[in-house]
Amino acid sequence: MQKTSLAALLLVSHFSMQLSAQELSDVQDYQEWFGGNFMLTDLIDAPLGYCLDLEGYASTTDTSQPVIVHTCKEGFWKDGTWRVNYPEQGQVYLPEYDLCLAAAALEHDAVVVLAECSDAPLQQFVFQDSGQVEVLSDSSEKFCLAVGETSRPTGANLRRQTRIANCDNTEAQYTHWILPAEDAVYTDFATFDAGSTAPRVAGGGAPGGMGAPGGMGAPAAGGGPPGGNLFTGACSPCHAPTANGIQTEFAPKLTGQEDWYLTRQMNNFAQGLRGGNEGERWATQMRHHAATFAAPQIASFVSHIRSLEDVPAPVTIEGDISRGEEFYVSTCAACHGFDAMGNEVLNSPRLAGMSDWYTVIQLNKYRVGMRGNHPDDALGMQMAIFAKALPDEQSVLDVTAYINTLAPE
Repeated sequence: MQKTSLAALLLVSHFSMQLSAQELSDVQDYQEWFGGNFMLTDLIDAPLGYCLDLEGYASTTDTSQPVIVHTCKEGFWKDGTWRVNYPEQGQVYLPEYDLCLAAAALEHDAVVVLAECSDAPLQQFVFQDSGQVEVLSDSSEKFCLAVGETSRPTGANLRRQTRIANCDNTEAQYTHWILPAEDAVYTDFATFDAGSTAPRVAGGGAPGGMGAPGGMGAPAAGGGPPGGNLFTGACSPCHAPTANGIQTEFAPKLTGQEDWYLTRQMNNFAQGLRGGNEGERWATQMRHHAATFAAPQIASFVSHIRSLEDVPAPVTIEGDISRGEEFYVSTCAACHGFDAMGNEVLNSPRLAGMSDWYTVIQLNKYRVGMRGNHPDDALGMQMAIFAKALPDEQSVLDVTAYINTLAPE
């Protein structure tokens, strides 16, 4: 099998190609990644409610710190998507990190942490019909998963410490939870019962919109700080402060890409032309990010990216370069140019020097109808026709390997 990046391996897994045992241990099967928000029933002082979360955001997430609750984020997020009764009955599991929720101690006000999943008693919970999540023990004193009585702001969001509390002597607003469910998003606040502080469970299917990520806060539609600061808060946790991308966040390099193309794709995400297909976890996540920003803010992102140094992305894909050149010349060059630097007149973006693992993912999405399938995305539909001229996954790796040879020095 050709050498590929972690992201490409995950994509290959999605297309049912055979992986080695080592590759299977290195990446999680996409189909196994699901869950939902683990949400406090009472909103208390947070209009969007509180959900189990971790300190940090995206690449800065710190799994060694005690678990917190944070203003809920709609959709599926690596630090806020949980499963219950997995991998064993009574456990609470965080799929992205392969860790389980645990009480640090069986005592009032003990913190809640993440630990390697095991049969340790402090990882075993009983999910009561009342909404209490009780630590399984033989003690006559019952202890439950709870949140702290005080909140602290982080930008436009709120957070509280999670803790273990006496079930009988702690107010219900701090100890009653809505458990996560596969393909369910709880924070659909348009469906609130009149006069109630408890949200209904929104139906399954594709995730809905989102709150502001990781304490950064969603800027108001009409303004926000200057482009650099806004980019730092909204984009850099995934795309890096340099905008050179972070592969483990499935966030591609942005520097060097044309302004018109970045603007168009942000608008495509915001308008729902991209993301939202079943299985498109990361594109859907980006769709929810983009939907929170108005045109002036998108322009500020693009302006800030233009000010950053364009450093060619590292090469992570290998393939048959000669075969890839044949495919590129016959299928791609007319629009993207023989130098793969793009052509605005033909609405074709730059490919050379960009994230090659991302190119592989997007070409395969076009080929199987996960991109370019929206009736209002005429340019995407056009690209899908050309991508389907590539006969198999190997041809995608080959043409990408050839594009890597065209990267500007």
